[in-house]
Amino acid sequence: MAENDKIKRKRHTVRNVLLIVIILAAAAALWRFMRLRKPDTSAQTVQLQTAVASLGSISKVAEGSGEVEPASTKAVTFPYDGRLKTLYVETGDQVSQGDILAEYDPDALDDVIDEKEKELSDLNDSIAQAGREGSSSITSPVEGRVKRIYAASGDDVKQVIDQNGGLLEISADGRLKVEFDNEESSIRVGDSVTVEFDTYSVSGRIADADGKHYTATIPDDTDYQVDTRATVQGSSGERLGEGPLLSNHPYLVQAAYGVIDTVEVSRTSYADVGTTLFTRTETSYNGQYLDLLSQREDKVQELKELKDYQKDPVIKAENEGYIAQLDAVEGMTYSKDAQLCAIADASSLSLKVDIDELEIDGVSEGQKAEVTFDAFDGETYEGTVQKVSGVGTNTGGVTTYAVTITLDGDARMKDAMSATAKITVASKDQALLVPSEAILAEGADRFVQVFSNGQVEKVKVDTGLANEVSTEILSGISEGDTVVLQSGSRDELSDYMNYMQQNSPMGRTASGSSRDRLADRTAGGGTGSGS
Repeated sequence: MAENDKIKRKRHTVRNVLLIVIILAAAAALWRFMRLRKPDTSAQTVQLQTAVASLGSISKVAEGSGEVEPASTKAVTFPYDGRLKTLYVETGDQVSQGDILAEYDPDALDDVIDEKEKELSDLNDSIAQAGREGSSSITSPVEGRVKRIYAASGDDVKQVIDQNGGLLEISADGRLKVEFDNEESSIRVGDSVTVEFDTYSVSGRIADADGKHYTATIPDDTDYQVDTRATVQGSSGERLGEGPLLSNHPYLVQAAYGVIDTVEVSRTSYADVGTTLFTRTETSYNGQYLDLLSQREDKVQELKELKDYQKDPVIKAENEGYIAQLDAVEGMTYSKDAQLCAIADASSLSLKVDIDELEIDGVSEGQKAEVTFDAFDGETYEGTVQKVSGVGTNTGGVTTYAVTITLDGDARMKDAMSATAKITVASKDQALLVPSEAILAEGADRFVQVFSNGQVEKVKVDTGLANEVSTEILSGISEGDTVVLQSGSRDELSDYMNYMQQNSPMGRTASGSSRDRLADRTAGGGTGSGS
């Protein structure tokens, strides 16, 4: 019986010990869990960073990448009809001025010469059969009032037409017009107007309107003189604009030969179809006859050049560069002026880059660009902005604008090489700068979090130049002020404030000086650097 009691007591003791162990283990686990949940403010490392506003230099740079291509190409064409015998170049070949590019088939040139000689024979027959006498009068081909007369007695017909485009102008639709600008009035097509000039006041209407440029027309029913200054008034008498009185649809009378003998009409005369306008002399060679003579002269010259060319029937490069495009195949027949190839001018290159809409402001023609090539590490070349596109391209919600940059070519530069251009659009020295990540945006306003005496205060600032690294502060804070960088979350900022209040009555900053951290962030660039 005593033995049983002893066993029972041992079992009871073991159970108690096990229970105590379990309780202690649970308490230890709970303690560890609570320790992990509760921040240890004595050893907490705060990641939020600060920086000091300081003076430095800043530049705003627009950057884009693309591929270079020749700035210009020149087409090489076949000088005559014929068959291509041999090609001496391929696409991409470098050529110099005078290099042979291709050769004609001499037998095919014989056929071309035979054909041209037959054409010359046909022209000779046509000239022999053509009448030489032309009409002594020049008549009106349309009906209307004469408004301008360019030819006078003794004038050579061809010279007058070369200088003025015609011998005489007729208002062919029976209306005159006044063109004027107006950016204020609400004017519509069909509105009634009054046109005043000389001693006349004539009713008309608006015939054309595009919001700024307008045309008013009036009937051409009497001896109105064109080129007279006219004023256009609205239906209420308000002045709409002014301009010279002109033919609404002018018809310039043409002729091919002769010398003017007499002028049979005057300005404002009315001419019917067939009315004699001029008489002329020296009509022994009419226009058709003279055209045939001119064609014969061209054909004789072409035959002479073709026969000379047959002695050395090769096509040569007229400029230095490389073959950018080859359009011919050996053995094929080609017509005169068909393109053989295109030679790219390697002395000047063009680089088209896409600039983000956030950087395009300030980029303009004539600015210098720093160009680097992926193939040439550490080398920079100077380019010039030639063109800035006014039309953007939206891809994935991002709008970019094409900027074309020209630069001098180099023997090592090849077509389609990848290059990057940096365009400095603005720069400033001795500017008050903070890291760009310190800037808070709220609508159109900008703020920074300023740390002072253990407190963080949100301060509104006016900003100037900005890039990915730095932002210029125009007003709101001063040199030496400490700003909080916005790399942390709002919770981190709250933890940071609690940490500063609990551990430093003087409000010391997070681990590491702001200048050291800024140097780490910008890889040695400093707050004032930026590109």
